[in-house]
Amino acid sequence: MSSHPENIASYNKDYNFRFRYETLRSLLNKNGSALQILSDLEADLNHMRHYDKRIKRPIQRLITESLLMAQELNLMTGDLYSDLYGVILQLRNKTDKLFFDDQPDGDQTLVLRLDSQTGPEPSLVGGKAFGVWHLGKFFKDLVPPGFVVTTAAYNQILENNHLHNRIRILLNNLDVTEDQSQFQSRTQTIRRLIRKAAVCEEIESAIKEQALLLNQSFPGQLWAVRSSAVCEDGGHSFAGQFDSELRIKTEDLVKAYLHVIASRFSDRAVKYRIHNNFNEVDTPMAVFFMPMVDPAAAGVVYTCNLKDPDSDTMVISAVPGLANRMVKGEQQADTFLVSKGHPPEITRMIVAGTTETVKDQHYIVNEKIVEIAEIADRAVDKFGHELDIEWAVDRDGKVYFLQARQLNIGAADDPAIDKISQRKDTLPIIEGGMTIFPGRAEGPLRFLSPGDDLSGVPDGAVVLVEKPRPELASILPNIAALLVMEGNPVGHLATLVREFSVPCIFRLGENAKLLMGKNIISVNATKRTVYAGIRWPGIRERVLARIAAGNRHQKKSGPLYDLVLGLNLLDPDSSSFKAKSCRSVHDTLRFMHEMSVRSMFGFGDKQSRVWNKKSKKLITGLPVKFQLIDLDQSVPENIKQVAPEKVGSVPFKALWRGISDNRLFWPERWEKEMRGMPSDFKEAVLGGNKGPRRASDNNYAIVARDYMNLNARFAYHYAMVDAMVGPGTEHNHVHFRFRGGGAADENKKRRARFLELVLRESGFGVDRSGDLVTAWFRRYPKKDSEKALEFLGRLIVCARQLDATLKNDTAIKLYANYFIKDQFEMFV
Repeated sequence: MSSHPENIASYNKDYNFRFRYETLRSLLNKNGSALQILSDLEADLNHMRHYDKRIKRPIQRLITESLLMAQELNLMTGDLYSDLYGVILQLRNKTDKLFFDDQPDGDQTLVLRLDSQTGPEPSLVGGKAFGVWHLGKFFKDLVPPGFVVTTAAYNQILENNHLHNRIRILLNNLDVTEDQSQFQSRTQTIRRLIRKAAVCEEIESAIKEQALLLNQSFPGQLWAVRSSAVCEDGGHSFAGQFDSELRIKTEDLVKAYLHVIASRFSDRAVKYRIHNNFNEVDTPMAVFFMPMVDPAAAGVVYTCNLKDPDSDTMVISAVPGLANRMVKGEQQADTFLVSKGHPPEITRMIVAGTTETVKDQHYIVNEKIVEIAEIADRAVDKFGHELDIEWAVDRDGKVYFLQARQLNIGAADDPAIDKISQRKDTLPIIEGGMTIFPGRAEGPLRFLSPGDDLSGVPDGAVVLVEKPRPELASILPNIAALLVMEGNPVGHLATLVREFSVPCIFRLGENAKLLMGKNIISVNATKRTVYAGIRWPGIRERVLARIAAGNRHQKKSGPLYDLVLGLNLLDPDSSSFKAKSCRSVHDTLRFMHEMSVRSMFGFGDKQSRVWNKKSKKLITGLPVKFQLIDLDQSVPENIKQVAPEKVGSVPFKALWRGISDNRLFWPERWEKEMRGMPSDFKEAVLGGNKGPRRASDNNYAIVARDYMNLNARFAYHYAMVDAMVGPGTEHNHVHFRFRGGGAADENKKRRARFLELVLRESGFGVDRSGDLVTAWFRRYPKKDSEKALEFLGRLIVCARQLDATLKNDTAIKLYANYFIKDQFEMFV
């Protein structure tokens, strides 16, 4: 090489640029690996306690990767971020301390009787069994004896049959799965694995032993086998989410037990846990066994009238025989309103399916209703709160209490309900029924028959059904109101309606079919009236806001969540976005990723004169501008401009096939809306002063035959694609990063959620926070990696100005489905 100063300077610039990109490439590869570990850890912590030994090794690997990334970032920046070393080492010390702490002692009793005066641990026997023990403590003669197969037994069965990891894999990403057939297939597989599981001799013998002991008092008795998951019948009822097995012979108890624990993974139960943000490890299943009462009558008592909590009245529902069909919503009950007094007094009795008042029923005498009310009133005093109690009366007239849980008394989300304008210009289409939860709502009507696909119900719909089936629980978080032709105020679905605060009317009767064919429906559940069309300004918006608020999952927390998975550095443009502000390993990854990309951009911009001589301009008819920097002669030499098809980089060609797909459109909504405004004004308003690129800056694509790193500004957002695609699989990866936009923050976050949905459905791992989406596709064969890059190319184009379109949360799923089904014309 010539020793001429200009040549030496050029060589140094060349070396420095190549060194930085090689370092960035290595850092980004480690970042992808670290995010994969984070994703796996989040799934693991959903199923394991923080002190589980299986958690320790990946966390140690994650912290090692973070330290290596910190070293590479400091190599790129001249030790500008040396504070990172101390932050990461401090996090390592804190996590190590968690692992060295003694593991909590847990009761490993497998089977437990519920007749002791010493209360069992709720985490061992579950919520329902604990409630029964509580009842038995105060009313021993009224509660049949029983026993529990504990959560320790449940965990042992999963471990003995090697099901923990298989269940974790099958449940992974179900919270964002749009394909309902895939959701159902996975949960069905879990249930099948559990029903076929082997039950160890110790548990099976203990079940038979306890059953034989109780058979001495109840000879020839059939059994009720019921769920008792941890957290069930607590702040969250889980009403109707699990199965019960009734009239079971003693020799069939083990089989029934497996069926009940398998129901923990029913579609509705899994969706319920997802919506309420439960970790799987926090709700293990115990199972409660109780001899069956042969009832002449059975039902449920609410010790408070939820329609009028101040009325000092309780509500007792009753049916002849067993009440299991009644609580499922399959059988209507007779309803007794009973005043709380000494003695109580029946003030009204309503026959099932009517509003007719009568004096008595043949299967139960009024004196038994009064006796049930008296005992229930005493139970409230003992428990200290209002109760939802299941009861039965046997053929000899003896009263039994079979279950008790706290009665959740909700309030309407519309305190001004009685002050609404009294419009006289329209009359309701239907009136009447029974208020289950008060409030007003408006939305498109959707009638659901048994067997209809519930996933097709749009957010904010008013749903009409004939019977209150338990599986309807899965749509409650997303609908405006529920109208039911039949139903009981004390059934499982009624409990869940109140839990989710959904305006709801039961017992509308056949007249509700008058609503069929209507488009928009307005419901006043408090007044029990239903109108056609839009009636109350602003109610529709409030409904959608309620749904959106309910679907915002609370941030998970816990010792390792806070130290490893928590993300506190949310705004990269904030003054607090610095190394010393990192409080978790996830924070350090976010910080290093952001600063490494900024450093590379900044260096490239400073060296633009040098690299203008060495870079090639990409010639394309699309509204994007790129400078290609060639690392290994994958671009023809001695030319300054190159067409995409002449670039010899495998990953670049794959990405460009997606970007240039002739089915795509390149909308310029913001350019049209801001036409005529000064460029500096558009920069300020549309986010040009944030992020690593401005409109005037060059976009770079670094290419080699098996590698590509693209950092670009598309309109008012920023995208990065880093990919290695070769004949093997070990080093192949596709990393994607997307942030920014010109719309409001809420719209940008909606676009990020759209990207997360689509990317997960396509097999990418995803990390999303605010408007930043980071995704990875690692160790796949060459053909699959190329397809992933083509997919990303199409996604970048379709998502580039989608933040201007996603005006509400409903649009997220809508546009995700458009993209997944290749309906690209919807992205104009």
